[in-house]
Amino acid sequence: MIRILLAFASVLLFGACSTTSVPLTYAPGADAPKAAAAGARVAAVTFTDHRDEPPTYLGAIRGGFGNPLKTLESDRPVADVVQAAFVDGLKARGVATGGASVAGGFRLTGRVLQLDANQVARRLATAEVELSVVETPGNAVRLTRRYSASRQDGELISMDTGVFASVEDLRVVMEQTLRELVDKALDDPELRAAMAL
Repeated sequence: MIRILLAFASVLLFGACSTTSVPLTYAPGADAPKAAAAGARVAAVTFTDHRDEPPTYLGAIRGGFGNPLKTLESDRPVADVVQAAFVDGLKARGVATGGASVAGGFRLTGRVLQLDANQVARRLATAEVELSVVETPGNAVRLTRRYSASRQDGELISMDTGVFASVEDLRVVMEQTLRELVDKALDDPELRAAMAL
């Protein structure tokens, strides 16, 4: 009987290990404040990944011992995901980005310090970036600031944990956290002033 239980536990433990690639997108809220200046533009938006993780790693649904049962990856490098979210956030606020006609102004550079989501019982997602507003031409830094966001979802005691947990539910929490991070940063009056928005 014990052998059967051990065999069943092994099947659950090793058979449930999987990796799922998912998209993360930014969807602006209806209340995103528009840029004060008509025709506002940011010359460039660039991000680099400074996490100690593989480029597409987002997190995992974990077993009771912290072992990953279901791994969550982005469908493209995390730096590209965050960069696209900030570009979309600027567009939602009426700010154009890039373009050959941009001769001066500012560029927004960012370092992704954390972007992950994990679930043991509750789902927890955390995001942190360091943003710099840099003058173009030249490289004078007008502002450097860190922004972070985190979100927790789910019940402490729940049946949808471990192998029964939903990768999609974890992805949604991660996407909501990314949106909160972008909104917090782009709606910061000091950041907007540094970019002359």
